[in-house]
Amino acid sequence: MNDAPQPPETAMNESRKILLLGVDGLIPELVERFCAEGVLPNIQRLRDEGGSTRLLPYISTWGDTNFVTLLTGQAPGTSWVGQRHPPHGTRHLLELMRDAGKRAALVHFPESLTPADERDLCLAPFWSDKGPAPMELAPACLHTTRLDSWQVEEPDEALGWPPTGTLAHHQKHNRYAIERAGESFVAHIPAHRVAPVTVILHPEGERLRVEVAGTEMRLGVGEWSEWLALEDDHALEGKPAAVRFKLLAFDPATGDIDLLQSQVTAPAGGSGRPGLTRRLIARHGSFVSKWAVSADPSSRYFETSFEEGRYQLEWLVDSALTLLNDEGFSLFATVFRLNDETHHTSLAQCDPESRFYDCEHHERYLDVIRRSYRLLDEAVGRALAGCDDDTTFVLASDHGDVPNSHLCDIHRRLAEFNLCILDDAGRPDPGRSPAFLKDERGGLEIFVNRNLVPEREIEAVKTRILKALTTWYVDTAGGERNVVALAVKRDDAAPLGYWGEAMGDVLFAYAQGFVWGSNVRGDTVAPVTSPGANHGPQVPTARTAFASNQGIAFFHGAGVRHGDRLGMDALPRMDSVGATFARLLRLPMDSLDGQVLEGFVDE
Repeated sequence: MNDAPQPPETAMNESRKILLLGVDGLIPELVERFCAEGVLPNIQRLRDEGGSTRLLPYISTWGDTNFVTLLTGQAPGTSWVGQRHPPHGTRHLLELMRDAGKRAALVHFPESLTPADERDLCLAPFWSDKGPAPMELAPACLHTTRLDSWQVEEPDEALGWPPTGTLAHHQKHNRYAIERAGESFVAHIPAHRVAPVTVILHPEGERLRVEVAGTEMRLGVGEWSEWLALEDDHALEGKPAAVRFKLLAFDPATGDIDLLQSQVTAPAGGSGRPGLTRRLIARHGSFVSKWAVSADPSSRYFETSFEEGRYQLEWLVDSALTLLNDEGFSLFATVFRLNDETHHTSLAQCDPESRFYDCEHHERYLDVIRRSYRLLDEAVGRALAGCDDDTTFVLASDHGDVPNSHLCDIHRRLAEFNLCILDDAGRPDPGRSPAFLKDERGGLEIFVNRNLVPEREIEAVKTRILKALTTWYVDTAGGERNVVALAVKRDDAAPLGYWGEAMGDVLFAYAQGFVWGSNVRGDTVAPVTSPGANHGPQVPTARTAFASNQGIAFFHGAGVRHGDRLGMDALPRMDSVGATFARLLRLPMDSLDGQVLEGFVDE
């Protein structure tokens, strides 16, 4: 073994580390607006001292597709298998790191990408399957003595993909009753897989004495409790965890109570060092992936989403610094989602090009979004203060957002061309349909059913699909509009970054303002009935004067050139970020599709 000192450059590259703070839905135009207002001093520092650029998302313009391509350094045709289906064997960035002996930590990152080595860490990934995430022992919720006042009106439309949920509305159905028990009150933490945990509330003047799991504390209105251990006889599923509460309202005269309860989690994580997850929780507290109330100014107590979001973001940043500075990791990657939620709930009311624009309340909704950006800016400052000289800090988003105008039911459109069979409820029957879509592929790829369609007819079916998409128009107050912005057959999709066995036979994207969905009337296309913003289904270039679907990236610190910005017309793709990571970490790049952001790399 050669014990001679390494040359300085080699030693520097061996110790190079990257902290990726990914943000779900950071809008470049709003970053520029808020920086000009002077309310984002730390992000302004990234602009002044490092490299920054807008990013062009891939179709579909949603988190899984684009964060996978961003961190692998590979286009969807190489690395995008589908939601909950991580790529393997493509020699993507994390596999290159494994081969070079460098460790990666993915914490609260989309589950469509996982680390490549058993010594890596995968902690609290997003959960998109049915039911609660395995790590969630009990949901974040609100307990109230006034349950009737919390009834949520169901919209007459479902937006998102698959088009059966309410993703674009960010609604929560997590209200539980507080019952009177003599002079006290009783609530229950609704554990998913074991018996509920009882919480006793004792009025004491203007305060409540809260008893849970053999512990008690006193809370006044507006106060948070400390984290309270759920262990021993009170452990959920035999997993030590913790819970905390905020007293939102208490009227001693009427006995009316509103009590927020945090999410209860027991993230497992995988690592070559036993107890790493336990050490993070012992050092930084319990982790929460979800907050109890939507960041929607029309929701009661919506400000608590910012309080819980701040807690989560500080936990992520502090854990990143622990893993990079103390635990030998070379890459930390996470995704923070509050900013995207404020876009979904507030952008349509403050973008003048939205049909739901509200001049009178414009500033109210804009301030909700601004508040999430300021919270993010504080976390950027926290990260920069903790990064050492060997660390490259990267702030990057997967997409932006633009307001919704119309919902589109792709299955009904295909049915009009005899390409899809619908049941009595309007749901597609993929087994009987000549063409179908896969839930995990993002709703913008259509597959020919080769179990039904003879080989000699496949090309003709592709052409019929293309005809259904390219002739889809709707009459609006401003005139006729095309519903689909672009559509190509599989063989023509390579310029869009798509190829390989996993992709569909036809790739398409909706025009600006159009979102996948369905409504109770069974319309094929119709104006949306409630304000909202979206990104996933719309063409990546969708934009208004106020916002756009584009992503954004900032590089700062080790190995980054000072104060370089790429012009707005450059628009590198998402996989350029991963390729640039490979350059910074001195990894081979022949298997990557992305182009290095050469203007940023100072070596």
